[in-house]
Order: sequence, then structure tokens, then C-alpha cells
Amino acid sequence: MNGTGPETIEPRVIRGRTITAADVQVVRRLLVEQPQAGRSCLARGLCAHWQWRTSSGRLKARSALAILTELERQGWIRLPPPEPAPAPTRGAVALWPAERIVDGPLSQYRPLRWELVATTAQRRQWRQLVERHHYLGAPSLVGANLKYLVYGRAGQLLGALGWQSAVRDLGCRDRLLGWNAAQRARWLDHVVTGVRFLVLPWVKVPQLASVMLSENLRLLQRDWPRRYGVPVWLAESFVDRQRFSGASYRGANWQAIGWTRGFAKRQSRFVHHGQNKEVYVYVMEERMRQIIHEDVRQPILSRAFLLAQRLSEENQSLTKRMRMKKILESWKPKLPPKCDLSVEDLETVGRELSEFCALFGPTFGRREPAALFELHLQGLLSDAERKNVEAIALKLDGPERVRSLQRFMSDYQWDEPWMRKRHWELSAQTLSDPQGVWSVDASEFLKKGTASVGVASQYCGAVGKTANCQSGVFICYSGPKGHALLESRLYLPKRWFEPAYEERRQMCHIPEDTLFQTKQELALGLLQPLLATHQFGGHWITCDCSFGNNEAFLEQLPKTSIIWGGSPAPE
Repeated sequence: MNGTGPETIEPRVIRGRTITAADVQVVRRLLVEQPQAGRSCLARGLCAHWQWRTSSGRLKARSALAILTELERQGWIRLPPPEPAPAPTRGAVALWPAERIVDGPLSQYRPLRWELVATTAQRRQWRQLVERHHYLGAPSLVGANLKYLVYGRAGQLLGALGWQSAVRDLGCRDRLLGWNAAQRARWLDHVVTGVRFLVLPWVKVPQLASVMLSENLRLLQRDWPRRYGVPVWLAESFVDRQRFSGASYRGANWQAIGWTRGFAKRQSRFVHHGQNKEVYVYVMEERMRQIIHEDVRQPILSRAFLLAQRLSEENQSLTKRMRMKKILESWKPKLPPKCDLSVEDLETVGRELSEFCALFGPTFGRREPAALFELHLQGLLSDAERKNVEAIALKLDGPERVRSLQRFMSDYQWDEPWMRKRHWELSAQTLSDPQGVWSVDASEFLKKGTASVGVASQYCGAVGKTANCQSGVFICYSGPKGHALLESRLYLPKRWFEPAYEERRQMCHIPEDTLFQTKQELALGLLQPLLATHQFGGHWITCDCSFGNNEAFLEQLPKTSIIWGGSPAPE
């Protein structure tokens, strides 16, 4: 409870309430009188002292908790540690793939049986399911909320849903309703947000997700007023379009009205994370605008009106910047002219490739690995359908070379730092230019099996969703004279460092001293030595939002605005 004395505290507004020195003194007294109370209990006690309630009579415990957190952040009070999440109970929830596949026609599982989560056992089960099987994990729900479990006709557990009182600030929803701050404060209780929607991974029943959404909305309209005394007029939810298409929402007659701006609330302030999500709404009270504005001339929230809002939202964003899709549609690349090579041309190309490989010969020490290096490079440049070691050897040199090429890739040693340095020198001689640009990016490669090093179920940019793939970080350089890949590093997901993966790490020959690194940390480890050579000139370092929104990554980039082909640019 140490902190600034109450006499030195300036009044300030937190969550719509003016907090004075007397209020801080009340909080300190509560901490002394209830030393064993948790944060939620203290928040409810503070609301009771202030008689701080919503229009429906509920305590504003969520806002009070935010005030307590802010007071602690400023050093005026010291709160007890947050309550830990309930520990999982062994055997309470079966893990995939222990459960039998649930598939077949939807009619086989209807009517669905719904359970409103009310008991401690149900809450534990709901949390375990969502924590283990939802990509966001289990949320810490505060304020008004309802949770449901859904079962099939024969008692098969199918999924879970969770609802919570709506967030205050959501641009596309606020524009849809057209309300001001005072109207929003009065009517926001009639809006609820879907915080989790989970169909268990072993459930493969077509159209089930849309039916679950539809039926649960009807239950929500019944249960929310019973629990909180306020009817639900509008439900909203957020869909990560990099992972999901949103088809189940559209199938349940939800309407997309716009996008979030990529902000999340962290300790009473908003932090930009850059992960924009599509906003879907379901209207239960079409006259909502008329009620809010007390004006019968206001439009009803019909499907046509919602669609018009979506179109205006897209047009509004396009006036600021064109979406990448529009840019790609307008781009008409010029294809190079058709190139017909004669036998003499092919002989010349082969000779030049051998001369190029000879530039790196000293890194191998022996003639045999140098020849295998050239064979592997020829295979990568060939028209072979597959570019693995076996396919390359069979296509170019016969079955007897398969084992040799495999040993070259897995067992032979070469001076990789020297080869990298030589590659940089040759590239700089040809490409370096004062107008050059470095590009930092991650790229993924789809895989069918699980034996490849670093393979995991993770986001794959090649298909725009989570898939079984490898991922790597790459540094490229481009300028008026051309472009080249200068550095790359395979990304190892965090799960690869867990004890369960120890045998696989050994099989893949991953060095024991390898530590987990984020893609941003990998990029810095590749980029900083490259820039330190001052071999390449340039003005810019470019990257996508996964790197550009990481403040730690940006902080460690060069502070000079230009690196001028060997020395920093003049001011």
C-alpha cells in the first residue's frame, strides 16, 4: 500500500469517473480491512461504496477493476496479485486425438443439447476446452458474460461459446448506430460481444457451426435478460480472416460491417498490434437506431442497410490507401520475350554455371563435395517437378548418386561463413547502389509430413491460413541493378524446444546450444552483420507489419537514415 500520499494526488478522470485523494483513501482502507480479498472482490466492494451501477442496476465491477489497476500503475496503491486461472483437472476433458471422430450428416446430431455454464465443474470444463483447442486460448471474462457448452443428441461434446458485454469503442459499429458518447453510455448494455466460438477439432459435421450460432443466439436472447435484466438488441463478433473465412457467420445470417483497426486494451491504454479483424453483427432489434435517437425517421437495421454500411466502410478505407488486392488487380506485368536456346547456348550456360560454382570451390577443400554442390545447384535450376535431393539425383545423374548427394547435404562439412562472405562480395560488386533497399520478410513452405526440421502447424502465407509448413526469415537486397537473396534462417517454433521434441531435434541434427528466437530476433541477427560490412548502399529497410509493429525490432535498426555503399551517408 506504499505510494504517494493522498494529499499530493491531483484529481483525474479514469474510466469516466473523477478520482480524488479521498477516493484513493477509500481504496487503501478497503485493502487494510480486507487483506485476503482478491482484485475482483475489491472492485465490487469499491462499486458498493460508491453505489456505482449501470442503468440496469449491475455493479460496474469491470470499470472499477480498471481504476484499481491504473491506481496501482501510478504507484498510489499496491494490489494483491491477480487470481491464477484454475488448474486443469486430469481427465476432465479428452484431448485430441483421444476422442473419436465425430462426423456424418447434421441430422444425426440434432436436436442439439445446450448447457448454460453455471457450476464450478462446468466453468472448469469450459475453460479447459477453450484453452486447449481455441487458437486464442481461454479469456479472462469480466463484467457481464455467459458461457455455453453444446452437445449432440447422443451426448457427444461438440463445442463451446462465450459472450461478454460489448467493448466501448468500435468504429464501424458506432458508425452503424450513429450514436454519440452519451447515447452509447446509455444503450451499450444492449450490445453483446462473442468472445469465443469453438467447434472441437475432431468434430467434422457440415453446417454444424452455422446451426450452433443460430441456436445460441436464440438462447442468448432468453438467458441474458434473465441474468442481467437487459434485452439483447445487437450481437457482434470478430473474425481473423487470415485464419477463417467467416462462412459460418454468413451462413447464420450475420452481416460483415467493417474491420477493427488492430488495437487491444492493455492496462487502461490501447496498444496497436496490427491484427485487423473483420467485424460481424447480428441484429435482434431492427428499430435500434430509432430507439437510441428517439426519432422514427431513423433507418431500420435491415440487411440492405447493413450491406450499404459495409460498402461505405470499404470505400472509406480505399480513399486513404488502396487495398493490396486492388493493387494486384491493376498490376499488368510485362512477360519477358520467349527464349529459345540452341545446343550451343546450353553448352555455354553449363560452362558458365561451372565457372560460377568454382568461385566457391575453396569452401569445400575436396573435389567430390564441390562436384556434388554443382549437381545440387543444377537440380535447383532444372525443370524437375520436385526439388528434393533424391529427385535431383535421379533426374540428373542416376540412382547411384542419390546416396552421395544425401551425404553431401547431411554429413559433409563446408565453410559456410566463408561462402556467405564470398556471396556478399560478389553480390555487392554487381548490385550495390546508393538507391538500394533491404527487404526483411518471412516465408513459408507447405509440408505433408512431420519429419522436416522446424515443421509445425502454423500460419502459412502461401495459403493464407494455418497449415503444416516450415517458416523462415529472409534478407533480400534490390536496387536499379538487380536483386539478390543475401541471408536466410529457418524458424524453429517454440514447441520444438519442449521435452517432447528432444528426440526429433536430435534426428534433425539441431545443435544442443540452439535457443528459441522469434522471427524478429532472427531478422536482427541476420541483418546487423550484413549492414556492418557497409558493402551495400541504400536508403531504406522494408518489412511487413509483423516486423514493423514490433518496437523492439525497430529500436535495434540503424539510426542513420542512409548507408552509402561503404560508409554512412552525410547528414
